[in-house]
Amino acid sequence: MSERRQRLYRRLDRAERAAVERGLDKNRSARAMARDLGLSQSSVADEVRRNRTVSRGSGKGGRVGSVPEGACARLRGWPHVCNGCSKRRYRCSMPFRCEYSAARAQLVADGELSAARRGVDRTEEEFEAIAAKIRADLARGLSPAQIADARSSEFRAAPSTIYRWIERGYAGMWKHSLTAPSTAPLPAGLRLRSAWCRRSLRRSCSRSGARL
Repeated sequence: MSERRQRLYRRLDRAERAAVERGLDKNRSARAMARDLGLSQSSVADEVRRNRTVSRGSGKGGRVGSVPEGACARLRGWPHVCNGCSKRRYRCSMPFRCEYSAARAQLVADGELSAARRGVDRTEEEFEAIAAKIRADLARGLSPAQIADARSSEFRAAPSTIYRWIERGYAGMWKHSLTAPSTAPLPAGLRLRSAWCRRSLRRSCSRSGARL
């Protein structure tokens, strides 16, 4: 996998999320923001959809699960949120509204990363060094089971843990960096926890002798 593809697909950091929020407030397109940030357009759109929160309606303050019927058309396509709408504050009559906040998105991301590292006796620097090795191995086409086996003398991480880190995009390990044990790319839209992926994981673990 090319270095450019690895760079494009990753979680955003604090400054990038702030730039996305400013762009939304100015009604900028996902393409324009992605170009400025050096990301893919889908990464920007996914970030907004994943971390938008309800600002009016049922579940206020929580993440948006699904947009209800009859909601504003802005919420069904780009920009997916009320940011940048001239009616956002006082003139909107819609019963359901949602917005993107960089601060809230960062809090959620920090919480998820902390949960992923819970029980790992490593400093931030040590954890990033491990993540860098995993990213390099993924770029070479190795599966999580192969990485866990090859790096067992350097750090302990079960294949299922590496799959989870990739799926959630921790430390830049985005799921688009993952290839199946046969080195074929994952089919578009396939979730890592699908039956196909579980079978691949079991086969990889069986070949390498690693344990889930």
